[in-house]
Amino acid sequence: MTRILSDRELTVSLLARQLLLERRPMPAVRAVRHLAALQAQYSPSPYVALHSRLEGFRIEEIEAALRERTLVKSTLMRGTLHLVATGDYPAFAAACRPQLSAVLRTANRAAEPIEQEILAGLAEFTAEPRTTDEIRERVHKLSGGKVKKEWLLDYARTMLPMVHVPPSGMWQQHGKFSLVAWDRPLEPEPAATMALVRGYLAAFGPATREDIAAFTWLRYRQIDPALAALEPLRRLTDTAGRDLYDLPGAALPAEDVPAPVRLLARLDAAVISYRDRARILPADYHDEVMKMVKSNVMPYLVDGLVAGQWSYTLKRETAVLTLRPFAARSGPLPADLEPEAERMLAFVAPDAKKRVVELAAPGLSGT
Repeated sequence: MTRILSDRELTVSLLARQLLLERRPMPAVRAVRHLAALQAQYSPSPYVALHSRLEGFRIEEIEAALRERTLVKSTLMRGTLHLVATGDYPAFAAACRPQLSAVLRTANRAAEPIEQEILAGLAEFTAEPRTTDEIRERVHKLSGGKVKKEWLLDYARTMLPMVHVPPSGMWQQHGKFSLVAWDRPLEPEPAATMALVRGYLAAFGPATREDIAAFTWLRYRQIDPALAALEPLRRLTDTAGRDLYDLPGAALPAEDVPAPVRLLARLDAAVISYRDRARILPADYHDEVMKMVKSNVMPYLVDGLVAGQWSYTLKRETAVLTLRPFAARSGPLPADLEPEAERMLAFVAPDAKKRVVELAAPGLSGT
């Protein structure tokens, strides 16, 4: 009989895979590989994500890895920026390209007859770092205007594997950036998609086919053969009767495992990487948390579930971190909430002469 996992078991399994049950003394590159990928649309997010998960993590670890190219930042899953281990990039990029490229071709059909000429010229041009403006100009010229103006940069970085050049990806580094063509072979199919699906299950499983698709943006015709090739897989179901896939021997902690308070990063993969986010995000707060995607406001966890939001400000020499629970609690606040907030504030504002943690009144935005 197939084992049925409770909602709580799914929650603690996610927390265990995502290093959110207990911090580990793990090097940054190894941690990124363990987590499959870190969302990097917002430059500080990978740093905050690892600070929440690792013991002794330092900002310099990611920055050094980007300079040494043991970590790379690139447009990957869902057409968004991710930080990945260099060893995983050839597979992840190869797996993501078919679906992302199909979107670009559909939007720029006039360029299809000369696609190979455009890509050859672009590969030669980006063999050395180029700014985004330079890339847009070159794609326009190579395509004779057949690639639409609003798609010029996306066309280049989707159709041709490229990675960001430091200082892009550095702590608090925003604004314009440069790209350079990936100079090594990509992983061939079907091994590439197998590696991406395996990485997802290791970092986020157990999961449904729909969850895998939500994270990768791959079609089922690409996902299903990868799942078949990964057999034997552990088969489970959730309380709604949905089929779950998992790697044999992967962690499935008992549902009574205590879950500590954790302050998560903006766009933290633990929250957004499922079609059904109920294992970490209560339905009542779903829309509120999705609003945070475009703001510098981030979720925090209490007992393994999103329970509120946090943000911080730095004025002169004072740093203030504000916690706002989404709902009032019947009992006292978790004992580890304030220490965890203080720990985060010391990380994001190390030079502040004064640090203050404050608790805002409970409620959702506009209430």
